[in-house]
Formats: sequence, C-alpha cells, structure tokens
Amino acid sequence: MKIEIKISPENLNLPKEIQDGIPVDQMQDACPIATQDAEVNEENKRVAIAEHQYGAPVNPEEVCGVCSSFNISPEIQDCMQDDSGEVGYCQSLKFMCSAANSCSIFAPGGPMTGMDD
Repeated sequence: MKIEIKISPENLNLPKEIQDGIPVDQMQDACPIATQDAEVNEENKRVAIAEHQYGAPVNPEEVCGVCSSFNISPEIQDCMQDDSGEVGYCQSLKFMCSAANSCSIFAPGGPMTGMDD
C-alpha cells in the first residue's frame, strides 16, 4: 500500500515532484526504513539516479549538503549510524545520500539539523 501526502498551495512555485506528492517515509523503529534496510536504500538511490540525475554536481553550489531535503539531524544520524555530516537522509527521495552530490530537485535552504527545521 502506498500513502501519499499532497501539498497544493496556491501561487507557490514548487518543484513538480513536490506538487505531485512526496511519499510518506516508511518507518522502522522510529527510523526511515531506507536507513535500516540496505536494499530499500539502494533501490531508492537507483530511482534518484535514473529519474533525478543524482550524482556528481553540475553546479558546486547546489550540493546535497546545502539542500533543504538533506537531513542530518541527530535522530537521523542515529538511524544511519553516521555522524560525519558527509552522509544525510534525503527527505524527498527517501535514501541516504552524500553531502557532496546533487540531483535535479535541489532546493536551497538546508541542511535539516533538527533545530527549528
């Protein structure tokens, strides 16, 4: 079963992926399942590569590490068992990603640190 939440604000120019709805995170013990299941993470990463050009950045100022979907909150770091700050959880595409990479749905304003996000 797939559950989606759709946001339809008026006069707000959001990326198509957000307008179409972002799937709700599947959770396992209060962690997104992609942080706990390597196969789910890899599948979501393959989708990010194929559909959203995830990989080396074209514009070095548009890297995941400063994207508004890049989550490096303490809770997510605990889930990922990584506190390097070089790996985060992409809230939009539902996989663990490198801070140095980028994708086509980059949105400035990040990372998510858990403090007032």
